[in-house]
Amino acid sequence: MLDWARLEWRDGQPFAADYGDGYFGSSDPHAEVREVFIEANDLARRFRQCQRFVLAETGFGSGLNLLLALQEWRRHAPPGAFLSLLSLEAHPLAPADLAALHQRLGLDNADARQLRAQYPPPVPGLHRIQFPEARAALTLGLGDAAPLLAKIRGTVDAWFFDGFAPRSNPALWNTGVFRQVARLSAPGTTFGTYTAAGQVRRDLESTGFDVRRVPGHGPKRERLVGTLREPLSPAKSAPCAVPQRVAIVGAGIAGLSAAHALQARGVEVTVFDPNGAGGGASGNPAAVLLPNLHPRDGELNTLALAGMRHTAFLAGQLDPTGAYGIRLAMGVAFHGISAHGRKRVERLLKAGPEHAALLFDPGGPGCTADPHIYYPDGLAIDMRALCEAVAHALPPLHMESVQALKPSSNAGTVQVESDTGSEDFDAVVVATAAGDGTTLCPEQAGISTVTGQMTRVRAAFPDWGGYVATGQGYCIPGDDGTAWIGATYRRTEAPGAENERSPQAEDDQTNLQHLAWVPGLQDAQAVEILAQWTGERAVVRDRLPLVGRSRLDPGGRVLLSLAHGSRGLLYAPLAGEWLADHLLGLIEPLEAQTAARFAPARHSVPDSGAASDA
Repeated sequence: MLDWARLEWRDGQPFAADYGDGYFGSSDPHAEVREVFIEANDLARRFRQCQRFVLAETGFGSGLNLLLALQEWRRHAPPGAFLSLLSLEAHPLAPADLAALHQRLGLDNADARQLRAQYPPPVPGLHRIQFPEARAALTLGLGDAAPLLAKIRGTVDAWFFDGFAPRSNPALWNTGVFRQVARLSAPGTTFGTYTAAGQVRRDLESTGFDVRRVPGHGPKRERLVGTLREPLSPAKSAPCAVPQRVAIVGAGIAGLSAAHALQARGVEVTVFDPNGAGGGASGNPAAVLLPNLHPRDGELNTLALAGMRHTAFLAGQLDPTGAYGIRLAMGVAFHGISAHGRKRVERLLKAGPEHAALLFDPGGPGCTADPHIYYPDGLAIDMRALCEAVAHALPPLHMESVQALKPSSNAGTVQVESDTGSEDFDAVVVATAAGDGTTLCPEQAGISTVTGQMTRVRAAFPDWGGYVATGQGYCIPGDDGTAWIGATYRRTEAPGAENERSPQAEDDQTNLQHLAWVPGLQDAQAVEILAQWTGERAVVRDRLPLVGRSRLDPGGRVLLSLAHGSRGLLYAPLAGEWLADHLLGLIEPLEAQTAARFAPARHSVPDSGAASDA
């Protein structure tokens, strides 16, 4: 966990005690930002002429630089354009201090409020903050600049070199940082900075930048601006053309999430699915959004927490008032925890990922004296409602099957053969459901299928707080004396067959056992079964999805978002965000090594079968 910055006020000005330097170098911070960063990078003109733009800075501080850049973006960017932002901070301000600085700076527009609402805890790594009204997304990296930059992928168009003075913060102003800056840049990438320090100029020149001194702002005599002449090392291969038209095969949560992210970035999307939105396992009427945390796997914890955060934001963005019924319950409590389970939780809280304590509340909401763990940020979500809300914002779905994909290396396109003919696209995302019977890429051959059943019941439920009660299974309360309970895991013998999707009485009985986790339920036998829902989950051996490039096309124009299993709600929206940024060369929301946990290349041998936990 990082320490919050130590903010002091000296003569009415914000001062960083950690660095012995002020947050602003001018009595008019707004004017300084516009001259030193926005005008130095010629952003107004460049914004008017772009479809997508990547802007990065070192030294997030109060967020003033990026918030003013967002104002400029809103004024000048054409409709449908997208702004990808990156910022780094080793000592983030505490939320209360950030709010105080914003008040002093007069920052209370929609973007500033979004920033404060999504401001992350001081956990090292990358955090995604969305500005949907501005058509922008910020990747905020917390930690030391050089190692963080080494883990980031994307291509930056303009840099703001900010942060405290080189003499007081040498970790931000050195060759190691600027080498990574050059790696993330392309010929023509520009920068602006307030400093004119000779060592900074020499370091930038040594990494391929042409650097000029220009008059400084206010009392400063000089500052530096420049342009990348050539990268330190040539690109390993010529990049593919940025796609303008992308086909998505599959309208479950994985395919729709990819389509949603691509469309937000100005890409024309076409979604194919004969069953419409929310088919297969994505039609689950009551799914639980929880991180799957591990005491000894920090990368997997990072993925889970990033996925949880992104899905929760998406659900809130699509259904802010609750009118669509996407969010069914808030908060998840684990009851009936074994001694082994308690020890595992203790390891997570003490010696496991340092951010686990931000999710766990060992006391819970006080509903029962029995041992339990409470996730205040857990959610129950109607996945079909979520899928339908995403689909509503997309072009009409093509209600047809896709039989084959044929990449063309000469044309630089992928031919999609469907029920009604063939059509060429710049890229394709394969996100098909389990058991649909079509093999479009080699990775699908080793995917196994696990059937799950949910049971809806009516009982004399007590008022236990409206959260999800879980143990070995879960119970999601309704507001009408009903609840969904589940879910079972049964190996699918004939994927896609009608009998596999038929409700099973034995699965109902298995689900009814989960009522034991409902605190205060007096008569678990007096239960009326109202309905069932079944779905098939696609899984591979390590129970992580396949997200990234397919072996079908060495050119990288066929991408996958497959095998999300029972964690589609947790991983699929984040996977869609990552795929869109990866395909377009924008700042990706995951560190490279973390994203590699999803890489299809790891799945080279067909899966031998499905285990009991998908």
